Amino acid sequence: GRVAPPLPRQAGRRSGLSFSAAMAQLWILGVPPGAAKPAVKTCNMGKLPENEGQKQQYPGVSTKFLPHEADIIYGERLRNEIRSRDPPSTRKWFREHRKKKQEEERVSEIYRNFREMSRSKSEALLAAGSASLR
Repeated sequence: GRVAPPLPRQAGRRSGLSFSAAMAQLWILGVPPGAAKPAVKTCNMGKLPENEGQKQQYPGVSTKFLPHEADIIYGERLRNEIRSRDPPSTRKWFREHRKKKQEEERVSEIYRNFREMSRSKSEALLAAGSASLR
């Protein structure tokens, strides 16, 4: 295996090299013999992209586009996605449904008013009839 780089002559407090710096030099080549292995499980996700300038700014938009073009394309995709959630047929159904509910409410209000008027008339007639009998 590889060998750790040599430490400075006086590795310690006298030379100005701290203990943690000396340990860091040992860890450069991996886990030193006798040291505890890291307890955290890790995963290698591959190498980083070599050219950070070619990093994809918007999901689904090619890096071949200029930044302002990519922004426009991504915005259009988002708008199309929103429109697809609310198609015209759905809006039409809700509009018609709302009108039907308003019409039903209007008709039920007419029935309620009629019943109240007929009840009040019958009460008035009954009151007039009972007064005439006395």
